[in-house]
Amino acid sequence: MFALLAFALPAAAPLGLIAAAPSSSAAPAPPATSDSTTELNVLHWWTSASERAAADHVAARMSELGLRWVDGAVAGGGGGPAIKVLNERTLRGMAPKVAQLNGQATIEWAEMGLLLELDGVAKRRQWARTMFPQVMAQLNVREHVVAAPLGIHRINNLYLNKAVFRRLNIELPTHWSGLQSAALALRAAGVTPVAFSDEPWQVATVFETLLLAEAGPALYRRMVEQRDPQAFNDPSVERAFQRLRDWRNLAAGPGERPWTQLVADFAAGRAAMLIMGDWARGELGTLGLEGGRDFACQAVPGTSGVHQFSIDTLAMLAGNYSAQAEQEKMAELLGSATLQLGYNRIKGSVPVRRDVPVDELDYCAQQSYQLFANPATARVPSLVHRMAFDEVGKNAFIETVHRFALDPKQTPAAAQRKLQGLLRALGPKSMKSVQATP
Repeated sequence: MFALLAFALPAAAPLGLIAAAPSSSAAPAPPATSDSTTELNVLHWWTSASERAAADHVAARMSELGLRWVDGAVAGGGGGPAIKVLNERTLRGMAPKVAQLNGQATIEWAEMGLLLELDGVAKRRQWARTMFPQVMAQLNVREHVVAAPLGIHRINNLYLNKAVFRRLNIELPTHWSGLQSAALALRAAGVTPVAFSDEPWQVATVFETLLLAEAGPALYRRMVEQRDPQAFNDPSVERAFQRLRDWRNLAAGPGERPWTQLVADFAAGRAAMLIMGDWARGELGTLGLEGGRDFACQAVPGTSGVHQFSIDTLAMLAGNYSAQAEQEKMAELLGSATLQLGYNRIKGSVPVRRDVPVDELDYCAQQSYQLFANPATARVPSLVHRMAFDEVGKNAFIETVHRFALDPKQTPAAAQRKLQGLLRALGPKSMKSVQATP
């Protein structure tokens, strides 16, 4: 696997670029472009119906400015395949002008001098004043702004299909004991309680929300921001692994399925409960469902008042700087209040700006936005979605959790020891992190 191969590299090697070996099947040829710098090839992994619609919205706004979005979408949940394709194209001298890079991946590429600095754009558009500090912390590497933000996703969401609960006269649960009782009633009525996939990044996404629920934000930060191996001695880690096994057992059966299929099952009432980031809410919107009306959107039990976040960004690759003016024009557009509102309304995320009229967003989005904006909120970074670990550490974490989920003989205590061993192998954190302040 990608993560394991990367462990064999020298410590000083650029992990993001070297880890992906070229292969004809992994990297399709980039779309053909003309010599005109008004065309900007954009590599990303937004391929579901709602993601595609959000990208199309950006493309339409770009065309109004004389810029053409040349699509370079790479399918694959979690963005792993897209990152590998980006690595290969860059090694072959065929890098796109724009690429989706989030969190630690952005930092790695900026540290290697591969990204265009957007300090002028940020200053002209007053990003430091209009955007959330946590967003600006992600964009800044060595005191330079190196990416343009699009939206903030909340990861620790529990969705409940209201029509199913209403039809079966089951009260909407708000805590774990209530979820367990509801699951028994749902199963007795012939409804699958939980939509779940064994796809590695999806398993790990559920686990990190359960880890947050069991550990609490302070200990969670010690684990994922400070990478303190001793923090993984805490009994909450073993409880989180057990909770993951219990949650998975409430699904219809094992199997790797795309997250869009889980959302479709949930929307159709074939499954009643779902833990997933709020990109799921964007997809539910394309299926005609509205948050608050058709489904409840609440925090995973034990994480109320906590915002476990991931921030989508697009980075401008420096290359020979021939398209710098157009890249800067696109970055200005991405950070504008109008684009922020239109894009995030479709995508399921919320704006990165503090001055957007969120009353135009749906009930669930308003909840997420107001929680993130509240100074009293504990904001913690998602490990699985690149906010806290680099690509190697993230992939190793996902693999460790995934192996536990698929191995019924492995005990939660054994999985806890493996996770602690992983942290020791990764060593002390040396790169800048995306900090989450309380």
